[in-house]
Amino acid sequence: MRHAFAPLKMVLRGVLALGLAGCGPTALVAYRPDDPPTVHLPLAQAQIRDARQAFSSLFARELAEQADATTAWLHGVGPADPNTVPAGLAALDERFAGRRAGTSVLIVPGLFSDCIGDQSVPFGDGMARPEAEAVRAAYHHYADLGLGDLRLVPLPGRASSPHNGALLAAALRDEAARPGVSRIVVVAYSKGVPDLLEALALLTREGGTPAKLAAVVAVAGVVAGTPLADHYEGIYGLLSPHASPFGCTPAEGGEVESLTRRERVRWLAAHPLPRQITYYSIVAYATPEETAPLLRTPKGLLAPVDPRNDGQLVASDAILPGSTLLATVRADHLDVALPLNRNPNVLVRQLVSGRPFPREALLRATLRWVVADTGGASANLEFAPP
Repeated sequence: MRHAFAPLKMVLRGVLALGLAGCGPTALVAYRPDDPPTVHLPLAQAQIRDARQAFSSLFARELAEQADATTAWLHGVGPADPNTVPAGLAALDERFAGRRAGTSVLIVPGLFSDCIGDQSVPFGDGMARPEAEAVRAAYHHYADLGLGDLRLVPLPGRASSPHNGALLAAALRDEAARPGVSRIVVVAYSKGVPDLLEALALLTREGGTPAKLAAVVAVAGVVAGTPLADHYEGIYGLLSPHASPFGCTPAEGGEVESLTRRERVRWLAAHPLPRQITYYSIVAYATPEETAPLLRTPKGLLAPVDPRNDGQLVASDAILPGSTLLATVRADHLDVALPLNRNPNVLVRQLVSGRPFPREALLRATLRWVVADTGGASANLEFAPP
């Protein structure tokens, strides 16, 4: 019976999370006068390492057995040089093979994650199963990677980032204490990024992040906030206490405030990221025609701020400070991580773009790169000629 309401869940997600698009202004204010000063710089000047071209070779290899084995899913990369790719991939494969068994990968979901958590966990297989089973079973198709563990960290879908950050901090402590775990990689999607950053800040205040926490990957992450949240948090705040439909956890308050530019930019200004962790970013944007119908109106609202947006976030606001940019993908905010195109309900499938974005190949390439790259000796991963 629960699955009969899946379309309504998606409508609720669209109304509340994606902008209440028909009820607000036609232009968004990017920043407020009292926000901390910010700058827009090219990647190199902003101390963001651009690894997109090299990463595209790894991504293309993951696609090799699929129908589309090109890098057409990526922005900003040219054709891979066949004379330089093999040496780089060989070095990466060797390092990955030596590290994978001791690596635990934790996936952090986004806003409203538990409304549809039985089918659409980030980067999962899209199969319907009890949510308690989905945290691991949804990732069975990555078993051949040989990782020590790969699982979702379930979090309340309608709680503030400080609230979820405390839960994540406890989960990271517990993971670091597990026998056999020598390295932890966290992949956070959407609101999962500010939730995770709050966890890192809490751990830092309480003595430091676990030494085993090696890498953080932000995928379409709400790093510097989104103007949509600034504009519509008031409307959401009025409605959300009175509705907890379709399996969503009750609203605990502050979940949309946690996504505002006002909150996120101020938070970043006050909380430098722990230096002992290696950071990576994957951002997304697509044309309006390639964007889910559910996201086209908020995408249009964001376009005057920057047309390079995924229907929820401006791409430049999704890059972690001091990180390596692995990919700028041709996808919207849903396609990049959620397998909603495989939902058994046709009405749900009609709300998303319907494009077969290869998110599994993206995650596979990401994990191979990140596990191999963290801890030094990254020069081999630049695919320089021998």
